[in-house]
Amino acid sequence: MFATKYLYSMQKILFVILATATAVTVNAQSLTVTSMDSVAYANSHNAVQATAHIVVKNTSTSLKEYKVIRRKVGSTGLVDSNYFCWDLCYPTWANQSQGTVSIAPNAVANDFSGYAYVRDTSANGQDTIWYTFMNANDSNDSLQVPVVYVFNRYVATPESMLPEVRLAPQPAVAGQWVRGLPVDVQRVEWLDALGRVASLNAEVVDGAVRVPSTSGLWLLRSYHAGGVRTTKVTVR
Repeated sequence: MFATKYLYSMQKILFVILATATAVTVNAQSLTVTSMDSVAYANSHNAVQATAHIVVKNTSTSLKEYKVIRRKVGSTGLVDSNYFCWDLCYPTWANQSQGTVSIAPNAVANDFSGYAYVRDTSANGQDTIWYTFMNANDSNDSLQVPVVYVFNRYVATPESMLPEVRLAPQPAVAGQWVRGLPVDVQRVEWLDALGRVASLNAEVVDGAVRVPSTSGLWLLRSYHAGGVRTTKVTVR
């Protein structure tokens, strides 16, 4: 009898622990990214700024208020002059939105845009800015999104007008080849999820390129005759 009561009590305790852990997991993050410019390009010879848009979705069952915090700016100096818009547009020296944007359950918000000045500098390089979308009433409910800003005086054609890149197989197998690069591709680079270049000039053979040997989300940057295109590749 004692053993039965003891086991029953332990089962209740275990259930409470599991239920609590599950609740923490479910409520830990209410936002997801539905679309974004993971890499923002600008011609540094004649453009004014590089622009990135991020669309987020509230996946919870209740309306929530979100603010944006600029958590980190890269160290190269290329993106020191930057600003962002959320509920308002904030200047370079402001790292956090003063107001919030309300997002209803299962609704999306396309209010965010990030900018990095380039003017007529002819700069050539890249850097990253990390933005955090945070629940105004729960600091543990947040989503950090990095955006890579790339400046090149030869970027000319909008990415949407370049030949589409459809790589196969997807997801790709680590260390193996994927195919589908257009014939006008001059060279390609692999970037990790934080925008760091892992391979400056990957070998292209008959429209195929070998994927990195580490699993995860990768970005393939392909240089075409008229500009640059970025393609997401999942490696397993």
